[in-house]
Amino acid sequence: MREPLDRTFQRSSNLAAPSRDGAGDSVRDILRDCEQQGLLDELRQALGVVTNNDDCAVRAVRDLVYELAGAKDRDLAVDALIYATGVAEFDLLSLRDYASKHGLSPEGFRQHVLATQHRLGLPPRPMQYSDAY
Repeated sequence: MREPLDRTFQRSSNLAAPSRDGAGDSVRDILRDCEQQGLLDELRQALGVVTNNDDCAVRAVRDLVYELAGAKDRDLAVDALIYATGVAEFDLLSLRDYASKHGLSPEGFRQHVLATQHRLGLPPRPMQYSDAY
């Protein structure tokens, strides 16, 4: 059962609010007061600057799983993801090597990588073109 609004406001008003001695408090003064009273997290939440890294991580994992689960050729999808994210820079394989591994032209593999970047919202990266060696 929901509490009446009066009780909700009464309960939240029992929290100590930052002291405001003067009407001309600076932002630093307000932040210092909030920090002293342990209200920085509530202030961040009220201002909408709280980011939950767990939500971002879950979303990233979910996007990757959907990307790989929906692929007809998962090996190709993994290699395109590796190349699209830049992890391929640490591998010995070039765009041409990845393309030949999957029986594609270098341009075909590059287009597949570009589509992967677009679907996952990854920023574009410098990439070899089909005529690069």
